[in-house]
Amino acid sequence: MKREYIFLGAFAFVMVGVQGAFWLLPHDAVSEKEKRVLSKPPRVSLAHIADGRFMEQAETYLTDHFPARETLIGVNAALRQAEGLNAVNTIYRGKENWLIAAPLAEDTSTLRRNLSALTAFLQQTGKPAAALIVPTTGAVEYDFLPRLHESYPDAVLLQEIHETLGESAKWCDLLTAFETDPEREKLFYRTDHHWTTEGAYRAYQQFCAQSDRIPTPKSAYKITRVPDFYGTSYAKSGLWAIPPDTLEVWEADAPVTVTVQDENMKMPKQQDSLFFWEHQEKADKYPIFLDGNHGRVTIETGNKGGRLLVLRDSFAHCLAPFLTQHFARIDLIDLRYFKSQTVTEYLEENPADEILLCYGLDSLMTDRSIAQIK
Repeated sequence: MKREYIFLGAFAFVMVGVQGAFWLLPHDAVSEKEKRVLSKPPRVSLAHIADGRFMEQAETYLTDHFPARETLIGVNAALRQAEGLNAVNTIYRGKENWLIAAPLAEDTSTLRRNLSALTAFLQQTGKPAAALIVPTTGAVEYDFLPRLHESYPDAVLLQEIHETLGESAKWCDLLTAFETDPEREKLFYRTDHHWTTEGAYRAYQQFCAQSDRIPTPKSAYKITRVPDFYGTSYAKSGLWAIPPDTLEVWEADAPVTVTVQDENMKMPKQQDSLFFWEHQEKADKYPIFLDGNHGRVTIETGNKGGRLLVLRDSFAHCLAPFLTQHFARIDLIDLRYFKSQTVTEYLEENPADEILLCYGLDSLMTDRSIAQIK
């Protein structure tokens, strides 16, 4: 009987303690480790209660703000690893502390819709175009994958993209270039799905080769190393003990004017640098490049080159500084956030001489906004 009272008392203590901690501890707006915005308190209204939205929002809010949530996520991830269950939250823990996203899903319906829309758009514009489609980390850094893993379909998918785009865009074969690179292990981050600045430079060299341009040598750039970088793979893994990456910024001595614009911004953000150094002190350091994700970024240079339109995702952020060596103006459009007009309308107001597609393969597989291009 005494043991039952002990268990009952311990249970009550835990329940009361958890409830007390939930109400007394501050609730963060953002999870720095998970790199995401946490849910807000549910909206109380008769309509929301009647249609079930209140309970759904309340459940999400409680889950996001559960006491010691990040610690519990880390413990759960570590336990799953100890049990031999890799690909925690779709992230493999590989050799030498590599965190690599599991292979892409087999469903290619979104990919085909995106390719159809992009091909039609490029054919409609009639502008010279090139395609930089970035393979996934696992398809390139396969030496660091765990012994047991699923196969990566990148080669087949990239070949399909190449064939579908056809003559509408010059093809830059990044998978072959990356696989045969003698410093292949430097092309992607250990804790992030993006290529490193070194990887972006290799892609820039491929772009130059396809467009008969001479790439600016690596020696022309001042390289600044930013420590303690934790990327998206780290955020999804829950494996908080993994050591950080070092992020590299390659800076050329050339004047630029950068204008960042979003629909929710009252005024554009403008500065005379490609790099937003205030982010080096923040948990998410990748927005050092072009201030992160925005609908439109315009870069004006002192060069005599033409104008380039880049349709892109976040892989273009650290590629853009290399492109500035060859163009007078670069417009980077992210269709996830570019909603105020169509790209065709934008081109009528801001003509471009060339178009570049710069997307990670995973974006073409999953991002439905690309198919809305007009």
